[in-house]
Amino acid sequence: MQFLETSFGHLAYKKHGQGKNYFLLFHGFGQNMKAYDLFLELRNEEECFLVFDMFYHGQSSWKSVNQRLTKEIWREIMVQLMEKEGFEKFHLVGYSMGGKFCLITYEIFPNLTQSLLLMAPDGIKTGFWYNMATFPGVLNRLFKHVVFHPKRFFRTMDALYSLGILQNSLIKFVKSQMQTRTMRAQVYFTWNVFKPLKPDLGLIIKYLRLNKTPVTLFTGAYDTMITTRNLKKFSSKVPQIITCELPCGHNTLIEDTFQHLKKTKKR
Repeated sequence: MQFLETSFGHLAYKKHGQGKNYFLLFHGFGQNMKAYDLFLELRNEEECFLVFDMFYHGQSSWKSVNQRLTKEIWREIMVQLMEKEGFEKFHLVGYSMGGKFCLITYEIFPNLTQSLLLMAPDGIKTGFWYNMATFPGVLNRLFKHVVFHPKRFFRTMDALYSLGILQNSLIKFVKSQMQTRTMRAQVYFTWNVFKPLKPDLGLIIKYLRLNKTPVTLFTGAYDTMITTRNLKKFSSKVPQIITCELPCGHNTLIEDTFQHLKKTKKR
């Protein structure tokens, strides 16, 4: 385990391999770097994997909840990482929330990014939780109340499910992320600190087309959180993109992507 000590917080990561082709791997919300343990099997001798704990996850820490993580701060953090590890160009791998960090990183460093592998990336078409957290004023306070006092909210969700308005998979996902007070605090602080990180999709598409950056997009056929359909508008504007819909839901997409890549690698 290594730490990138910045003035904003400590970013934990593990370095696997000594190759000169660097891959930066970002996990999803509620996970940590162990989410990519399977992916380590895909690495060859010419590659180096840097697998991270995102802020508010695993061993990484953020100094102040009042300090938002902006694109400029993320740029500073990435430049510091490149200087420490001695690399310039890199590949990006990200799942869900980590996919949004890949998009942001590409937006900032389009000429340094050699490829993107995105698994159900957040940030292209945002969902309920992200939108609710970024609402101003009263609605933002409502989000905080829901996070720290969830019982009434859960009862409302169950009622909406009984009426056929909400899908059971969505309810299970939300409850799994908010089981304890610690987990609910992680939801609130993560979403608020990361609030400014909104990918400029128009600019990203422009860079992807201009640079012809290789992009592979994996989605789950049974994913109700980030669907293939919701990402279609984005993917249709990137001629070189390779899309792959796997027979899985949101929570197992990293594992299923690994199995797919492992099979194709053997061919």
